[in-house]
Amino acid sequence: MSTTPKEEDISRFLAQYPSCSRDTASDILEVYGNNVEEAIEKYKASEKYLPTVPVFDDDIPLSNSNNDHNTLVATNSLELSQAEGEGTDEGDLWMPKLPILPVPDISITYEPPDPYVFELRELMGAIRAGYFDADRIRKYLGYYNKNDLYTYLNDTIDGYPAIFYVIATNDIGILREWLKHGGDPNATWGPSAVPAIGFSILNGGKTMLQAWRTLATLLRFGANPHVIPKAFYDPYCRDLPEGGPTLEELHDINDENKEWCTEEVRAYLAQVLTLSQRYDLYRASKVMPPSGREKEVLNRQGAGEVLGLHQMIVAQSIAARWLQKKLLVYLALQKRKPFILVFAGPSGHGKTELAKRFGDLMSLELHVVDCTIFKQDNELFGPRPPYSGHEDGSPLNNFLVRKAGQRCIVFMDEFEKTSKDIHNTLLLPFQDGRYEDRRNGKIIDCSKTIWILATNKLDDSIHGFCNANEKTIFHSEDQEAQDKVVEKLCRQLRKEFTGHFGAPLSGRITEIIPFLVFSPQEAAVIAHRTLMVLESEVARHVRLALNKEDDVYVGNISFSIKNDATVCSAITREEYDKKTGARSINLAVERMVQDPLVSQYLKDGDEFDENQPITSFVVDVDVDGEVEVRLVQGE
Repeated sequence: MSTTPKEEDISRFLAQYPSCSRDTASDILEVYGNNVEEAIEKYKASEKYLPTVPVFDDDIPLSNSNNDHNTLVATNSLELSQAEGEGTDEGDLWMPKLPILPVPDISITYEPPDPYVFELRELMGAIRAGYFDADRIRKYLGYYNKNDLYTYLNDTIDGYPAIFYVIATNDIGILREWLKHGGDPNATWGPSAVPAIGFSILNGGKTMLQAWRTLATLLRFGANPHVIPKAFYDPYCRDLPEGGPTLEELHDINDENKEWCTEEVRAYLAQVLTLSQRYDLYRASKVMPPSGREKEVLNRQGAGEVLGLHQMIVAQSIAARWLQKKLLVYLALQKRKPFILVFAGPSGHGKTELAKRFGDLMSLELHVVDCTIFKQDNELFGPRPPYSGHEDGSPLNNFLVRKAGQRCIVFMDEFEKTSKDIHNTLLLPFQDGRYEDRRNGKIIDCSKTIWILATNKLDDSIHGFCNANEKTIFHSEDQEAQDKVVEKLCRQLRKEFTGHFGAPLSGRITEIIPFLVFSPQEAAVIAHRTLMVLESEVARHVRLALNKEDDVYVGNISFSIKNDATVCSAITREEYDKKTGARSINLAVERMVQDPLVSQYLKDGDEFDENQPITSFVVDVDVDGEVEVRLVQGE
């Protein structure tokens, strides 16, 4: 009697055949008694009878639309385009076609490896088979000497750098662990030295979001953006011409590191390179590389990934740079006192996002306090004995006690809503790093706590500054000039902060970090990020569950964005509100793209079916420059 296949078996099957649907994989496994190896072998034998899409064949006509991402999803499983053991002439190929690796025994995930023997081929076969997630790969690599891992992780398998196989999984968690443990983000393949980020872009992903995250991760860990011709991303907010930038624009195409970027490759890059990817390449190309001392301080303090902070959010490059600078000084001096920052700027412009990403990159636990709901000291920190409830403490009190003596982050959102009573309680923790546990009166060490106070109280000054210095902050690449005008702004903000919150609290602040409004181009990128999330959501499989709360009605949908810079600029041109920031852009995407897409999808069919065909849409602008969502008939 057959049983329902396990999720891990389905994942192993799909790791070998990602173009196969989950339902089909489940059916095949059930037919073959959930024997994964036999199911894979039988499916492989039947592949020649299945309809296929050629992968990067020379005679495939290229689409007429830039960034028409979803029409290319079927061609993005490049690692499966060459069966294991088939020979290739690397000199005739412009795209790595990774071989299928044998699937090892599943015991590799449970038994500790020999710390003196590193079986790269076996490990990669296990990763490709879906045996490893980020947590397991971190534990596995932890058995080996750190000094040896760089050599192990950067070896080749059948002539291809190991990291290419990791990139092809599109598993950001595993890629991050590979890079953290020494994987080289600048590895290259073949005589023309195809770079890892080039392979990442060309390989793509099942969704735009997945493809973007893979590239962003590589850049955050130091991948060199300059291996991509500058004309592809500078300026970033433009629609790339069909076939790629003209030769007149390709000033750096003859550089040695761009030999891989042939005319054929450039034509494909112009199709698949999305606005978000172009923006990340642009940002990475403008960042000054850290010095050896800066890297060593951050690495020894477990904060090495903070160097990629600018890649984690849209806009706020000045805020990210100032945060990195202040953190470097703080860590280098080994100060035994809290690190206290004020994030000042209008709502919806990245204060919470930067705090979260900062915590992620430092691998620190983050406690968020919504200051709108606390008026009194005992509401935020908890009552003292003998008042009722003192033995329970409060979420903030208990967090500080639990993280005593450890680095952690407390993010206090809308700090302007707090009272003087709360300000007075914060003076001692801010000054000496000492805090009294409200449950028992014990003094605990919070000297390593990072406090971030987010406020909208200084918005008027920031809006005025942005209007008066638009050219310097939005159109200049001179970081010194930017820092000079921002320093003037910060002096003004410190005075205003003192006026609002008092000198005792103000005198304990390490730095005020200003968050500025978005440029029109940055607003367009935020619209694109929102569209990527929408694409991922509607790509889910339709599901009618036993519990109707688990139903998925909107799914099996793909949409492509034709001329994404034009579309995203059209969305934000009239809709971006400087007072509400990204929230206004998110709402605009809902009104202009999400709602018409879902409405047309619901009208298109008579019933929901988990195996229903893909419904395809194109998002474009019409002759009047208005955003339109078109159902693609006959697909």
